[in-house]
Amino acid sequence: MTMQRRATLIVNPAARGVPRRFDPARVAAYLAARGVDAEVAVPPTPAGATEAARAAAERGHDLCFVIGGDGSLRQAAEGLAGSGTALAAVPAGTVNIWAREAGIPRGIRAAIDCHLGGQVVPMDLGRADGHAFLLMAGIGWDAEIAAAVNPAWKRAAGDLAYILEGLLHLPALRTRRTRWRADGALCEETLAWMVLGNTRLYGGRIRLTPGARIDDGLLDAVAFCPHGPGETLAMAARVLAGQRRGQHIVAGRFAEVAVETPGLPVQLDGDPVGQTPMTFRAERGALLVSLPAGPLPDLWGEG
Repeated sequence: MTMQRRATLIVNPAARGVPRRFDPARVAAYLAARGVDAEVAVPPTPAGATEAARAAAERGHDLCFVIGGDGSLRQAAEGLAGSGTALAAVPAGTVNIWAREAGIPRGIRAAIDCHLGGQVVPMDLGRADGHAFLLMAGIGWDAEIAAAVNPAWKRAAGDLAYILEGLLHLPALRTRRTRWRADGALCEETLAWMVLGNTRLYGGRIRLTPGARIDDGLLDAVAFCPHGPGETLAMAARVLAGQRRGQHIVAGRFAEVAVETPGLPVQLDGDPVGQTPMTFRAERGALLVSLPAGPLPDLWGEG
């Protein structure tokens, strides 16, 4: 006799890809027909998603399905970290970077079917003073832009809302003399923007950290430190072209990066979370994730 699997289904009704009249009970019925006893949670706040995921882990559920975007997944990961319950992403957000990185198909039924016939593997979970992130942390300009994006624009235009906000914000952006330590080594530069990648794809379009691995316990760092307006424009052009090399671009792979200069905005997986000083690291193998069957994506060293 096959034991029935147990799961939690978390739905973010505000996610861009969730229909206005979406009925989670129909998804739960679909799971039940496939031998999965699912409890539904529709948290009213992001923090509620973390609590719902934590409750799933405490109940010993096999899977925690999350219908939403990368922000919803980040919130759920905080509740699942260190548990035996796997995060099963059902992409319904603005960009759905994690789903692209992991090869999870779009469409609610297609994603659920891929998880039901898939595999569970561990991955590193990024930490920023206790906050979790799956994909990356951004310090400086991109965090400033992310905090300014209008939610209505985001729902209507998707990732183009970030590009538009960036163009509107560009005249007001300023570099700052910034001090940070990477695995203890001191660095001080005029910083525009720093990315600490746990994965490779930034914004759904650019591979800023193309060598990142999600199982090595390290973060791939890229710091853009232009000297003057002309170099800022040249550097921006290189970034849009997917290039991460050049004068005044600092890159490396580190277990811990501590940004000491106060007042720089920080975003995690697209969500503003506060300001520096803040310490960033990768917690090795801290999160179980559900993936499609077959060879692992290249993000995993054994992929």
